[in-house]
Amino acid sequence: MIQSQTYLNIADNSGARKIMCIRVLGASNRKCAHIGDVIIAIIKEAVPNMPLEKSEVVRAVVIRTCKEFERDNGMMIRSDDNAAVVIDQEGNPKGT
Repeated sequence: MIQSQTYLNIADNSGARKIMCIRVLGASNRKCAHIGDVIIAIIKEAVPNMPLEKSEVVRAVVIRTCKEFERDNGMMIRSDDNAAVVIDQEGNPKGT
């Protein structure tokens, strides 16, 4: 469950290292994001000399959460950290 003010690691090589969620996209009163949801975030830590810089507002897709996720067949999926991938306005990843 990713709420507002949650810090996430970045799982690609776009230039950002950590981001902070500021909004969960979807319904107007949606409070939590899960795996596969799009969020709006601000970059808190970035790699020097890369296209993305600190305090830049970006979109990201959540790919890992600490909160377990139950599939339809009963399998539970849990990760050690919260992570996301930075995307552009069309939904394509900025890194590789």
